[in-house]
Amino acid sequence: MMLLWLLCLAGFTLLSLAMPRYRRLFGLRHLSARAERIWRLSGFALLLLSLLLVLQRQQLAEDLVTWFGILTMAALLVALVLAYRQHKS
Repeated sequence: MMLLWLLCLAGFTLLSLAMPRYRRLFGLRHLSARAERIWRLSGFALLLLSLLLVLQRQQLAEDLVTWFGILTMAALLVALVLAYRQHKS
């Protein structure tokens, strides 16, 4: 479960940092359009990997509910960190 949560957290983090607005919040350098696309695709790939890992148990209904719950917790943490960082700056 922890691995799935970390994959989702990393995926959402990459997706958010692919946007210039949120990179500026953390003082990260400007990325080229190609690099932004790579970060975005990497974020989606991590989320897809987490889904594939959770679906290996062969219990589709329970696995999807579990995955959506993990996604929700990871997205909530990323959103809270971004909101806090935006409030501080």
